[in-house]
Amino acid sequence: MPFHEKLNLLMNITNTTNSTLARSVSLDPSLVSRLRRGTRFPAKNENYIKSIALFLAKHISEEYQKAALSNALNIPAKNIPTDIEALTDLIYKWFYDYSLQDAATVRGFIDTLTHPTFKKISVGIGNNIDVKDYSKSNKIDTLVFYGIEGKQSAALEFLSLVANNQSPQTLLLFSDEDIEWLTSTPDFIASWSALLMQIASKGNKIKIVHTVGRDLSEMLSAIKQWLPLYMTGAIEPYYYPKKRDGIFQRTLFIAPDTAAVVSGSVGKKIDNTANFLFKDKKTILALADEFYNYFSLCRPLMKIFTASETQKFFATLREFEEEDSDILITTDTLSTITMPSKVFNSIFNRTKTNLKNNFLFEQELRIKNFEESLLKHKFTEIINIPDLKEVQLEKIKIAFSDMFSETQLFYNIEEFISHLENIIRLLKEYKNFNVTLKTDYSISGFMLYVKEDVGVLVAKSSTPTVMFAINESNLTAAFWDYLEPIIRDYNKSPSDKINVIAKLEEAVCELRSTTETGTFYNSAEKN
Repeated sequence: MPFHEKLNLLMNITNTTNSTLARSVSLDPSLVSRLRRGTRFPAKNENYIKSIALFLAKHISEEYQKAALSNALNIPAKNIPTDIEALTDLIYKWFYDYSLQDAATVRGFIDTLTHPTFKKISVGIGNNIDVKDYSKSNKIDTLVFYGIEGKQSAALEFLSLVANNQSPQTLLLFSDEDIEWLTSTPDFIASWSALLMQIASKGNKIKIVHTVGRDLSEMLSAIKQWLPLYMTGAIEPYYYPKKRDGIFQRTLFIAPDTAAVVSGSVGKKIDNTANFLFKDKKTILALADEFYNYFSLCRPLMKIFTASETQKFFATLREFEEEDSDILITTDTLSTITMPSKVFNSIFNRTKTNLKNNFLFEQELRIKNFEESLLKHKFTEIINIPDLKEVQLEKIKIAFSDMFSETQLFYNIEEFISHLENIIRLLKEYKNFNVTLKTDYSISGFMLYVKEDVGVLVAKSSTPTVMFAINESNLTAAFWDYLEPIIRDYNKSPSDKINVIAKLEEAVCELRSTTETGTFYNSAEKN
């Protein structure tokens, strides 16, 4: 059960209004409203979760209330504590367990994103899978398959028909049925994935409507299934932004020039449902109309950018950074938003791009907007100070440089020093700018750039770069809540900022010293 459903349940059985709860735990009523609607996840470093649990525990005394709570927690009513402190702890853990699960889910998603097998798909992947010859059944316009195995068979036949079609087209995919049929069988996943790769390699595109009403774990699991295809740029993902009752569910897989698969179910009961595969052109077009009628009510779930879409990427980055909100960011290296213009210019002098002036203009606009935003909003960056020997050997990557260069670029020592010095300047000049130094960040190869209640940029930062721009509220909040505890654990007092500045200045001094004394590692070691 998502947090907002748990909160709603307890507020309903205790007859607690938004304003009453807000007043009792010193929250803004609008925040309570967002927590109840599920458009805001609870921040783990705030005390208000425990305060909410205490308030609600004090108002659970009637037997019907205890019965409702025991049913929700799936424990006997006699095990519901009568002691307020114990009951508060029980409710708090019930709330908090969900938050811990979310963090693990996000971490798993990032791990999948950065896994080395998820590279940009090259033409030809999936061509070794057998594609069935359906010439003998071309006259059969309708085929029916039953249950979960039938749904899998229908999907594979549908994809095989599309793979046999020599003319690229745009597939239309939607399913809010129980996801078990897609994820439960390894052999099916392998065949499904290989056929989709083959279809993408032939120039087909996909419009898919994801179901964000699923819990976070299920939703990110579904997205992970599509990650290799996302990295080809072949998919446009969308979502329906409003609540649905989830009783009647439907699957529509449509290739307008080839075939369509349709099924429906009630709740999660898909074991004995009928799954229809249609090849009749009139039926396919009617189903395509149905899909587009639903699609017109949907919004983009994410925009996906590869290194070949630099201009679009910078346009989205500009739009994202112009939104007003607090920010958390972590990257493998130093972020480009804190990179001074002179460093940006120096880097571009080493590239062959004829768009240098355009990119430099964009960077100067970003810097201006960034420093203006620091007057109103907090910006916290997680930084790993690299081994200074790696800096001297010019092995520190410049974040996302393959978005504007043919190859991955690396800092020279002067550029890296200048970037660090600019970060020190920002720390001294702006109280809203903070840096968390972390040396044991176990997952690398990605960037998270989150604006609270606005959106998130998630990227695989290893070459080739793939960037996902997401503005769906639940996903945004989940990524925010993933980073927040990391920052909380390392920034526990105002003196931490002073310590961060001291450590950065120490790194600059050491690098300056090697520059002045000429104690560099020789070129043979560098290579």
